[in-house]
Amino acid sequence: MSAIQQTPNAEAAGRFIASAKRQNFPAEVVDAARMCLVDTVGVALGAKDEPAGQVARKVAGNWASKGNAQVILGGKAAAAPAALVNATMGHCLDYDDTHVGAVAHLSNPTWNATLAMGLHLGAGERDMLAAFIAGFETGARLGNNGLGQVINLRGFHSTGVFGCLASATAASVLLGLDEDGVRNALGAAATQTGGLVGSFGTMAKPFHAGKAAMNGILAAELAAEGFVAAQDMIEPEGPLATSLVQDRAMPLQRLDLAAEWELTRNTFKPYSCCLLTHPVVDSARKVSDRIKGRDVAEIVIQVGAPAVHLAGKPAPTTGLEGKFSTAYCAALGLTGHKATAGDFDDATVADPVLQNLVRRTRLVAEDDRDTRSARIEIKFLDGGSIESATGMALGNPGNPMSWDDMRVKFDALVEPVLGKPDAATLFDVLRRFDTGAAAEYVRLVGRG
Repeated sequence: MSAIQQTPNAEAAGRFIASAKRQNFPAEVVDAARMCLVDTVGVALGAKDEPAGQVARKVAGNWASKGNAQVILGGKAAAAPAALVNATMGHCLDYDDTHVGAVAHLSNPTWNATLAMGLHLGAGERDMLAAFIAGFETGARLGNNGLGQVINLRGFHSTGVFGCLASATAASVLLGLDEDGVRNALGAAATQTGGLVGSFGTMAKPFHAGKAAMNGILAAELAAEGFVAAQDMIEPEGPLATSLVQDRAMPLQRLDLAAEWELTRNTFKPYSCCLLTHPVVDSARKVSDRIKGRDVAEIVIQVGAPAVHLAGKPAPTTGLEGKFSTAYCAALGLTGHKATAGDFDDATVADPVLQNLVRRTRLVAEDDRDTRSARIEIKFLDGGSIESATGMALGNPGNPMSWDDMRVKFDALVEPVLGKPDAATLFDVLRRFDTGAAAEYVRLVGRG
């Protein structure tokens, strides 16, 4: 990778993206990209029965588009509608990975845009890997260093912003756009970014990821046909930054293409809920055996301020709300639940035992606390108390999930959908993702 770029972001991105197919990416970066692929496909298949994904599939089917892109558990379609469906499915469970620096779910929209565009064009697996890597790195670097958090706190969903730019990047690589075409694609993508935090806890949140993938493809396809867009949109003080952060508290990040690979800093989710709740689940599960048979008076949870703002629903009544309730996630951990997808259905949320613990929970926001850490104190009616803390939640670069951990997560999601033999085959196909893997992927997930 080159020295720190002093040129405009659009120019730096144009050179990097237009040359992505010719780059020899480090082995650890390619392996990380494959782990992202396994995770992305697994969480999408696990969302087979989720209403948001079913609605998206029905609407896209009504469009009757023609193309070679594979809709997961469906038929073939044009690239954009296939990406819409698959990336919506991929975020339904809120179980997809997260880039903490940008506070965005990047792999899901980026891989689904890559697969849809790649299959539609008949691209090879190596080119698809290059497209994904370029997309992830571009989206992550533009939103890095907490900009995603700043955007979220101002009401814009960072996944809808940086996921769109990442998807446009991936599609641009596969379409073979030159530097000028890439700049136009990113400009067209930037003007389509969006998604409101106010939609969290509803079907619209996974739709943000689906629309990011779809809009990214649309932007690149427009650019490929000669569409001209504003090329200063992604500059540090450009229109996108000043629109999303109108108080100018933080600019869009400068593209530093000499920095460490962001893919190696990605975070995977062992629990099917908002990432900000994960250190709380870790802390609660550590002491679940020690609270059995004791009457709880109060649960005090110390978390970073974003967890209260974005995952502080105090009285969840649905599974979707439960994913964004730190109190509910703590209750799951304290009662021995593993916080997998099945723990976030409406019936489980209504469990009187869990609801009793939720009502007794108080969140304490700490501005200087790392969002990957938490401390929990359980106070009992008999006057005793138990404390538990987590310094780095499982799944983060400092405490990463292994391939064995990923296999456990993948199997739990995919075996109920495809059966054990095909789930095992699909895992192996995605983990290697080499020649012939794309065709096997289509065979295994194309079950309408």
